[in-house]
Amino acid sequence: MDHEFDRKPDDSQDKHEQAKTSFEDLQKLMEQFKITADEAKAEQKPKATEPAQDEGEQPQDEPVLSVDELIERAVSSEEQPAEAPEETEESPEQTTKASENAVTAPEAPTEEPAAPVKPKKEETKKKPAKKKPAPRKQVIRKKEMKPELTQEELEQQEREAILEGSAKRRHPDQPTATVSLNQTKKSAPAKKSAAAQKTTPHNKKHKKNSKAAMARRRKKRLMRLGTVVVLLLVAVVLVVSAVKALTNRSPKEDAAAGSAVLTEEQNLEQRKKEGPASQQETKQYLAIKDDDSLPSYAKEYPGLYAKALDEPNTLSDEKVCYLTFDDGPSTSNTPGILDTLKKENVKATFFVVTSEIDEETAPILQRIVDEGHTLCIHANEHKYGDLYASTEAYLEDFANAYDKIYELTGYRVQGFRFPGGSNGQVNSSGCYDDIVTEMTRRGFEYYDWNAYAHDAEGGNYSAEEMADMAVHEVDISSRNDVILLMHDTYGKDKTVSALEQIISQLKEEGIKMLPITNSTRPVHFEVSDATPQEYDENAEEESDSAEEDSDSSDSDGEETE
Repeated sequence: MDHEFDRKPDDSQDKHEQAKTSFEDLQKLMEQFKITADEAKAEQKPKATEPAQDEGEQPQDEPVLSVDELIERAVSSEEQPAEAPEETEESPEQTTKASENAVTAPEAPTEEPAAPVKPKKEETKKKPAKKKPAPRKQVIRKKEMKPELTQEELEQQEREAILEGSAKRRHPDQPTATVSLNQTKKSAPAKKSAAAQKTTPHNKKHKKNSKAAMARRRKKRLMRLGTVVVLLLVAVVLVVSAVKALTNRSPKEDAAAGSAVLTEEQNLEQRKKEGPASQQETKQYLAIKDDDSLPSYAKEYPGLYAKALDEPNTLSDEKVCYLTFDDGPSTSNTPGILDTLKKENVKATFFVVTSEIDEETAPILQRIVDEGHTLCIHANEHKYGDLYASTEAYLEDFANAYDKIYELTGYRVQGFRFPGGSNGQVNSSGCYDDIVTEMTRRGFEYYDWNAYAHDAEGGNYSAEEMADMAVHEVDISSRNDVILLMHDTYGKDKTVSALEQIISQLKEEGIKMLPITNSTRPVHFEVSDATPQEYDENAEEESDSAEEDSDSSDSDGEETE
């Protein structure tokens, strides 16, 4: 046993020396093989790939391993150490086999394969000069070399180049890694899945952001669509409104729109259902219905009340003319008067007789209201004997006129004018005081006149003469509030012709023309037993023409406020 233990160190030392000697020989052979390979490539010039050219290269700054370190790695990687040949000279076949084994040696799988060693520049330059390979060997090696590499060899060279590049970046103590074709193909899906796992949160975030962007774009499109729809609806409404405005004209200009006609018909039906306006209870009626001190006729017609005044009437600071027309409406003269007033942009007041209103004159009555003129009551029946027989008779006639106007137009009258004036037949009837007291209690105001166009006294005046007389009486009036009397009933064609001249002359003199309202200071005649000279009751009863002229009175009579 002692003898065997004594020999082991010698054997291991001999093996170490033999391995060292064989490694030096192997290194020399590799250098010779490299030289011959370079010469063969120079002659044949094969298309070499970048990994093939870089097969034996290493970065200059990589440390060169010593011979002892390389031998130790070689011994540890091989199961059976190679025996070093004793002969210094080898046959060409042995040389080629050794070179092939040297080239293919890195393919053997080892736990820690040794990186290819790049000889120093000084040694590569000196050694070929000392010992050159024989020409015969070069020829043999050229024949045995394969200038073109297979796909697997190229891939293996690429992997080796990758390992060499990674070796430059790794720490000197870090072991190298080996990569084979099968391992690369199998590990690729694992790497890809790992990369996918790493990027999964980013992908989720990207998908989330893309969904949010799509939602924002969808919202913008919906907003634009909604804006377009709203603009279209507004345009349609504007067009419909414009069409209604164009079609809703006066009967003279154009027929009313179908919707407007239906609305007016509906209003008319509603007013008919409500009943007569004079029978509808008002606040004024409820305040006096239990008052026993009032006469019995005061409790009749509970809806026959005018709107109370907010402030008392006062005289105007400058002269104002109120154009008034009695005894209408008529189809022959009232439309012409309305046309002239519209042309001159002047508003007037119409005291109408409602018993003469029919299907032809009803639209004229509506036109008076629509064009902003004031509508007042003259009478329902223009007959003095019946009208002024008693206070009850006058209230009945007034209520009939009031109800008819409201039914046709929805207009509630505020004022009236006594047929013949307040100093005419009503003054001699004996019930003047009671009528005035009752009408005033109900809030109605009556209006006489203090200027006259002389179109109802039977005089054969021309339109120019009538205009001059009317303007002259307006000028000489002592009051600033001047109420001018004219007529628009049948047979008053000259009044229509004179109206335009009257308006023109009043404008030249700077006199305003306004309609009567409940704030207008009224004109009242002085009540006396004397009747106007133009008044002739018997003549009115004999002919209808005399009835038309019954409103004329002495304009020079005294006035009272």
